[in-house]
Order: sequence, then structure tokens, then C-alpha cells
Amino acid sequence: MDAGASGDAVVQGTSSDAAVSRESAARLGYIDDPYIRHFVKRPQRRAPLINRGTHSRFDGVQRILRQFVAQVNSPSDSDCRRGQIVNLGAGMDTSYFLLKRLDMLPRRFFEVDFAEITARKAATICRTPQLKMLLPDDIKVAAGGAELHSAGYSLIAGDLREFATQVAPRLVELGFDVAEPTLFLSECVLIYLEPRHSDKVLDWITANVRYAGILTYEQILPDNRFGRMMIENLRARGLELRGLHAYPTLQSTSQRFLDRGWHSAAAVDLATYHEELVSEAERARLARIEFLDEWEEFRLLAQHYAFTFAFTKQSPVFDAMSIERA
Repeated sequence: MDAGASGDAVVQGTSSDAAVSRESAARLGYIDDPYIRHFVKRPQRRAPLINRGTHSRFDGVQRILRQFVAQVNSPSDSDCRRGQIVNLGAGMDTSYFLLKRLDMLPRRFFEVDFAEITARKAATICRTPQLKMLLPDDIKVAAGGAELHSAGYSLIAGDLREFATQVAPRLVELGFDVAEPTLFLSECVLIYLEPRHSDKVLDWITANVRYAGILTYEQILPDNRFGRMMIENLRARGLELRGLHAYPTLQSTSQRFLDRGWHSAAAVDLATYHEELVSEAERARLARIEFLDEWEEFRLLAQHYAFTFAFTKQSPVFDAMSIERA
């Protein structure tokens, strides 16, 4: 295996790590996700501070997804669905199934990841009745088992480093409509790409999608003591946060969108999200699940992760959305 392929394999392994953390939080009652267990072969109980961080990450992502679907769908006509969600580097994420359970899907939902990941995800979905029953009736297995295609949901194999030439044409081929309001989601994905590659993803969105928004969740603050330790710990596992030094702060993660002429961009770190945007009642509920005596360590860890929500143009859909709005 060459160095590039080896590096890709290590990055792909982060999807399993994220799924294990999410399954731990779900099993203990931090989050309501009955589907993630199907994607985890060897469950592990994560430490309380990891479970608490997973809760805030899950809560923020689901908040934006629900806001988007509520804005694009007609409250009086469940058959009148609009909008698209594109999950970049989706891994074992279960958001499609969670939204389906709530009858809150947009018109189209796309997931993109390496073929090795999508093949594993497609196989799990197809052999698990609780998941397969939630797929559209017209679902088809494609690309030798690595993809799932339907009018409403598509799981696509692709390398985000080749977004404009490989991934975007596949999206369009499978029904992506550049005129539809579209929410892109990227959780700890773009930061693993060289900035020249992640910038090209954003440049394509800027140039081609009429009304686009994006929610990213990524590491920040590489230059303090904790940040340097975080980088070294990841490097010891063969992981490089290739985009971290290009966009190292809350301000810079927002500015990368504003510099492209996007209408709005705002970032909040996970510590602030947990303390100010998770309700007091919800935090009290979490405290009853597990006692967390590592508050300073949790806060330090959470300060090094951030949500950024940005959108390209003023529109009724995105103007009504905010990571700081319940």
C-alpha cells in the first residue's frame, strides 16, 4: 500500500471512531439515535467527557438539519417537499434515518464518501430490516454494491479531492438540482483535505448552487498547548489535519466563506454551544446519566472544536436558520 492509500485508509477509520462514540452516547441515553448501533460491530463505552461532547455535536448538527427541512417543506402539504441535503464524508452517519423517522426529509438526500466506506454502509443498510424499511421504494444497489440510488436518497462513492470533476457530476447525474435550496454538511471532513482541495469544493458550490448553506464541524486552535497536543496525538495515529493551520480560529473558519462572497457566516465553539445553547434542563438530564468531574478538561477539549454555519445568498430558507436558534 502506498503512502497516499495508507493515509486514506487511516482517515477512513475515523468514521468508525465517530460511530463508536455516537453508539456509546446513544446506548447511555445522551442522544436519541436508535439506528447507529447497526453500524458498530464492537461497542465501547466512552468516557463521560467524550459522551458529553458527542451530545453537543449531535445536537448542533440535528438542530441545523431540522431547521433546514422545516423551512423548505410545506407545513400543510407533506407531499410538497423541496430542498436537498448533501452530507460530505458521511461515514456511518444516520441523519437520513433520523429525519425519515420524523417525516422531515427534504426532496433529495445525498451522502458521499470513499467507496470503501459507502460499500460497508450500503451492505449494512441492505441486510438490516430496521434500516432498509426506511429507504425509498425505488432504491437500487449500484456500483458493485458500493452505492445506493433512488429519487429521494443516494449513497455515492467519491473522493472529495476530485469534487468538481468526479463527485459533482455524479450528484447531478443522480438528480442534484443546482436551483434547489441545498444544505451541505461536513463533520470533521474538509479539515483532513489540503486547503487547495477543500477550497475547490467551496468554490464549486459558490459558482454553481443558486442557494447554498453549509454546516461544518471541525477542530480549531492548533497553536496553543492543547492544540499542539491534539495534533501530535492524531499524528501518532497517522492522521494529519491538513486544513487546520489555514483556518485555525473561529474568525478564520467564518472568513473563508465571507472571502468567497457568501452572505453570512458565523462560528461557535463546542464549549460555548454546550454552555449557552444546550438548555439548562437538558444539561441537568445529562448530569443524571453520568457524573462529569472533568469539567475543566471537557471545556478545554470543547474549545478546540467548532461549528460554522454559512450561506451564499439572502433567502427565506437560510435567513431563518442559525446554529444559535433552537
